[in-house]
Formats: sequence, C-alpha cells, structure tokens
Amino acid sequence: MMKKKILITVLLTFVLLNQINAQSTFFEVYPAPKGVKTSDRYKVKVADDNNKSDSFVYYSTPLDDDSPKTESTRNGVIKGINENEALRNFYFGGKTADLNTEQSVAWTCFSFKGKIQITVEYSSEIKSFKILPSNLNLKGTISNNQLSFTLDNPRKLAVVINGDYLNPLFIFGDAPEVGVPSKTAVGTLVIKEGTNFKNIREKVKKASVIYFEPGVHPIGVAFEIFSNQTVYLAGGAYLIGTIHGMMASNVTIRGRGVLAGDSISRAEVLAMKSVNDTKIKVAKRMRYHAINMLSAENETSWNSFADSPGKGCDNLNIEGITIASPRQFFIRATGVPITIHNVKMLGSWPYNTDGVSTIGQGHTTVFNCFFNCNDDAIYVSPNYCNIHHCTFWQGNNGCVFQFHWGSSPVDEQGGYIHDCDIIHSGHVAEANNRMLIGSRKSGPGDLSNVYFRNIRIEGPVWSLFRIETNESGNVGSFKNIHFENISVDGFVLNKSTIKSSKNRKEGETSTSWIKDIYFKNVTINGKKITKDDFDIGTFQVENVVIE
Repeated sequence: MMKKKILITVLLTFVLLNQINAQSTFFEVYPAPKGVKTSDRYKVKVADDNNKSDSFVYYSTPLDDDSPKTESTRNGVIKGINENEALRNFYFGGKTADLNTEQSVAWTCFSFKGKIQITVEYSSEIKSFKILPSNLNLKGTISNNQLSFTLDNPRKLAVVINGDYLNPLFIFGDAPEVGVPSKTAVGTLVIKEGTNFKNIREKVKKASVIYFEPGVHPIGVAFEIFSNQTVYLAGGAYLIGTIHGMMASNVTIRGRGVLAGDSISRAEVLAMKSVNDTKIKVAKRMRYHAINMLSAENETSWNSFADSPGKGCDNLNIEGITIASPRQFFIRATGVPITIHNVKMLGSWPYNTDGVSTIGQGHTTVFNCFFNCNDDAIYVSPNYCNIHHCTFWQGNNGCVFQFHWGSSPVDEQGGYIHDCDIIHSGHVAEANNRMLIGSRKSGPGDLSNVYFRNIRIEGPVWSLFRIETNESGNVGSFKNIHFENISVDGFVLNKSTIKSSKNRKEGETSTSWIKDIYFKNVTINGKKITKDDFDIGTFQVENVVIE
C-alpha cells in the first residue's frame, strides 16, 4: 500500500511538473498590418512544443526615400566598397559589384518566454550563416533554404546569410509585456484602424491613455501628445508619421507596435535647409524627428539644455516599440530624467537619421536597445548618462558613441557606457565622422569623467577612436575619459586619432585641451593596442595612457 501511494505521488508530481513546464513556454506573434511592405527574401516561423506561427517580416530599403540624393547615397556605399580591397573582399569575395546592388533590412518582432525554435526561410539555398552578436554563441542548423535555432532568453539578433551584410535580417524576441493598459479604463482613447486624424487633437488632449489597436494608422507629421499621458502601440499597430510633445512631462510611449516614417517626404525635410528664418527652419524640421519631445527653447534653437527639472519633457519613458525608416532623428528629447529601453531603431538610410539625442540633458538612461542608424547612434554627453546592454548595427555615416557635435554652453560630465555590442559598422569611405567612438566638437563646454567598459566590436572597422576638437578660440575640453575592456574582432583600416583644435591655423590660440585619456585592455584580434595604433597630436594633448 505504501509503495502504491508513493507511486501515485510520483506520478501526480510528474504530471504537475509537466503542466508547469507547459505553462512556462509561451510566444506571441503580431497581426500583419495590411499594405505594409514585407520581405521577399526572408520568412520567419516561431514555434514551441505545441504551436507554430509565422512572424511578419517587415522590409525597408533606401529606395523608399523620395530625396533626389537617394540613389547617390545608396550607390556611394557600393562605390566605397569597390574602391577598397579589404572591404571588397569582406562584402563581395574580392569581386567588383554593380552600383545598383540591393541594400535593405528586414526585421520581425515577437514576444516569448521559455524555450522556442526560430526557423528562417531564405529565398535561395543557405550555404553559410552568422547569428550576431557572435559572443552569444547561438548554434543553428541548415536544411536546404532553412536555418533553425533555439532561443531561451529575450534577444536582439542579426542574421547574415551567405555573407550578405547588405541585406541582413534582424530578429527581436522580447519578453512578454506586463502592465498593458486596459482599453476600457476611464480616460482611455482607443484608436482603431481607419480613424480620421484631421480633427482628433481635442480628443487626444483629454485622454490619459492613447491606445493604438493593430492596423495601419496614418497619424501624420507631429502627432501632438501632452503631459501625463501614455501612448500605447499594440503589437501589429503601424503608425505612419511622427510623435511630437512640447514641454510635456510624465509621458510614456510604449508597446510592441511600429512608428514608421516610410511615407514621409525626405525631400520636404531637405527643402527646409534653404529657409532663411532660423525660427521657422528649426521649428519645422524638429517636427520630422520620429519622436521629438522638446522644450520651449527648441522653438528657436537646435539645442536645449534642460539639465534640471522644469525645463523640458521631464520623466519621459519610451519602451518596447520599434521605430523604422525615419526622415530625421529617431528620438530627440529634452527633460530630466529620460529613460529609453527595449526600443528597436532601424531602416535608417539618409544622413541626419541619428539615434538618441538628449544633448544637454541630465540623468538619461538608455538600455537594452537596438540601433541601426545612418548617423550618430547615441550622444554620450548628457550629465550622468547611463548606456548599457545595447546592440548596434551602424550604417555608412556617423559614429556609434558621439561625444559632441558642435558646441555646448554648459559643462557636462558623468557618462557610463558599458556592456554593449557593435555587431557591424558599415563605414566604407573617409569622412569626418567615420569612427565608432569620438567627437566633432567645435564650441565651448567641457566634457569629463566618462567611462566606457566591456564593449565588444565585430569588424570591419574604419576607425576606432577619434577624440578631437575642431576649431581654435573658445573651444571646450575633454578630460578624464576612460576606455577599458574593449575588444575588436576583425580588421581596422585606419589609425585612431587624438587631436585638440584639429583645424587650428598656425599662430591661433585655443582654450581646448584633451587630457587624462586612459586605455586599458583595448584589443584588436586579441592583441593590445599601443601608441602605434594612434595619431596623437602635439598641441594641448596631455597624459594619454595606453596599457
């Protein structure tokens, strides 16, 4: 009898454990928005032990841009590769490519917990593949034109098939959402597909939650939001336009939907450069940032130095969404504090599509985000900024970590950037911002006490560091900057530079100093860098330590 009871107990325990295990595996894919471009190169399926579903694969190409510079920008990438033997070998196996060679990004998003299987179906036979970041050591199996691998933790991945770095697939597997707003709660404005946005401002202004259901929503340029609001993009929601707030505090923008700029005219944005009235030029161009949360200063000035509460859009939180194909910056924001996490930014083709710009702010935190930018990915100049566990796939233009572009009338300090992966850098020709970490500073305002640690980089790399100030006269300094445990796996084409007042003419004076710059355990293919890897200026550069 005792043995029978024990056996029954064991069997019940086994059944219960199986039930718990079954409940611990879960995934959710999102509705495919009607009429939105999908990839004809990739299909993605997500499966667990009980279910299998297609996950919609979005598609973006530089040809979506109506700017007259579109083709020259696209062709310039191929031209740069063709003219550089090392890059030609990396991208095209040593061959010269047609200038019209396709460039695109495809991506898919889903949520899950537990252990799931991902199957990528490619448009032709798969001969080789990489799943990046490489340090995750994710293994896959190939069967004809299918690649399969498993995930057991949320990841932001790039899949490169047959060495085609010009047409990657990005896979974003998120953790399940928590705290999703209720559509029936008092103060919630539910926006359904087909809503007319021409006369909706007053309804939006009165709402505490703006809830976008799945579907395509042409919100237009500068969809205005207000203080104390949550803007929720449900998975499968596809907003076409930009989101705009002016002195709007306590705002949250979140969800699993997409904010896209692929139907916005880039030519319209460029036309504003010729406007003579600075106020009109600034105010109108700002509206084209995908998310622009601005201060009153931004009505007449590009920069706002809201480094203390009450000067901008304080307590801003952006979480979970995907921002695709912007026509200006992905996110430009003012306020204290600012938190940006689990945001995916991609499909960046024209210049001026910077990632996160919170220049002059205080207490900015950016973590667990994905950046695919064609200009500076993120500015590390806000006071006490914290950037960590982010993944970067950089385009041909701009750097990943930008200290400064231009001037800042205030001193800034206290950045901590750590545990990030740069999985690709697409620089193919020389320009003043083709580095991974650096600056283009040309005005006042010092930057000090910035720490970089545990940054993993996969080559090729055009230039690793360019720590420079550009002009003579009243120019700020860089002081006490630390780089530790930074590794490059791949080739580096150009030396790093450290130069103060780079464009200073003979006899001109400058207030700019670059001093106390420390490199510790920075390696290229396992070998520590030395001063031979640098071009270090002799004018007002002091105490550069490499160990």
